[in-house]
Amino acid sequence: MALRLSILYVGSRCPQELASADPPLLLACVNTPDAIKSRKQRPDIVLMDPFVHDADLDPEKVRSWVDAFCAHHFKFSPAIFVIVPEDTRKSVRLSLMASGADQVVDWPLDRREIEIKAKGAIDKLHLEQTLFFKTGSLEKSFGYLDRFKSELKDVKDELLEDKSNLNTALKQINQMSEERRRLKQSLLDIKKRMAADMEGFGHILYALLRQRVELNRGHGERVGKIACFIATKMGLSRKQFEDLSKAGMLHEIGLLFLSKDYICKKVSDGEDADQSPVSSPTIYDQAMIVQFPVKGAELLSHCRGFKGAASIIRCLNENVDGTGYPDGLKRHHIPLASRILAAADELETLRENNLSFGIQDLLSELEPKIGSRLDPKVAGWLEKYAVLHWSGDAFKVRGVGVEQLKPGMILSATLFTQSGTKLLPAGQTLTRQAIDKIIQYHRAYPVDETVYIKV
Repeated sequence: MALRLSILYVGSRCPQELASADPPLLLACVNTPDAIKSRKQRPDIVLMDPFVHDADLDPEKVRSWVDAFCAHHFKFSPAIFVIVPEDTRKSVRLSLMASGADQVVDWPLDRREIEIKAKGAIDKLHLEQTLFFKTGSLEKSFGYLDRFKSELKDVKDELLEDKSNLNTALKQINQMSEERRRLKQSLLDIKKRMAADMEGFGHILYALLRQRVELNRGHGERVGKIACFIATKMGLSRKQFEDLSKAGMLHEIGLLFLSKDYICKKVSDGEDADQSPVSSPTIYDQAMIVQFPVKGAELLSHCRGFKGAASIIRCLNENVDGTGYPDGLKRHHIPLASRILAAADELETLRENNLSFGIQDLLSELEPKIGSRLDPKVAGWLEKYAVLHWSGDAFKVRGVGVEQLKPGMILSATLFTQSGTKLLPAGQTLTRQAIDKIIQYHRAYPVDETVYIKV
């Protein structure tokens, strides 16, 4: 298939036969190389006809023509063919090509020769174009690579700086951790010393109570033991348990505010009641006997380690029916720990004042206070404590489940539901009717898991 070539002829004899060929070639003619400066479209082939009449071809003249054409602004230079006579020597032809010509063609011009030689020139052009674009792409890639290397260097420098900052931060963190560990250990030591100091302070106060107030030595310790038993059974927290233990030991601290004469007389009367009649307390002492838990709580609240115990002691004289002091609180409005402490104090005081009583007598004396002075739920555990710890060999008990109850069994402790409702008093002999009543209540309002009966 014939090539559709664009040819620019430079010379004085324009070969119109090329333009009239079939198919015709795109031919344009100019007289001198300088005339191509006005042309904007790039030709495929430039036919230079430098010597029409000269027998001797001058390579330098050809070189000047080639330089003049290459100085044009085309990005890819067209192929330059130099026209020579047919009898031109080989050496002249070679010198012309050495001067910058791509091909040498003979005059008269042969279209086929031009097309064959032009094909190689066009292939060369395509290679140059491919090389140009590849080179441009490669240069662009190298530019990206250089920029990437620069950015990578910047990132590396930043990472090195961050690494240095991180190492510094880690050193500071290690120092802070070590300091924190040291402070934590120091704080732990301080807490231990404070706990020891609080315990020692508590023992000092209790020693003062035993010496000046308690009619029965060890009363506070025994009240604390009873209160802690009930607290364990009712699921109080460890902190509440510790505060309740302190409150039991120091619940009478407010009695120190009574007059010295009254305290001395009260203690001496307790030690030798048969030799000294009890003098009547003054109006101040009477008021203090009622309000001593408030005064004692106020005294203990000044010491941080006894604030919990102080809040428990303050409500010691509150009654569940609302008739107590200082605020007349009722039922659950009274803190549970205070209700437990009040019950423990009542039981221990009752036992101390009636040493000849048996367990059944003690429980009988306690019975009227349940629901008025004492919380029934707390009182239930109070009676169980008395039965389990004070019964001795002469009054043995055992615990059974509701389903194990039988007629003829004798209750050793008052039977309550878990909501605090009293079902049967201590000492009652169970009948079938009573057992049915217990079972009926147990379905809707469960009773205590263990029922204590006499053996």
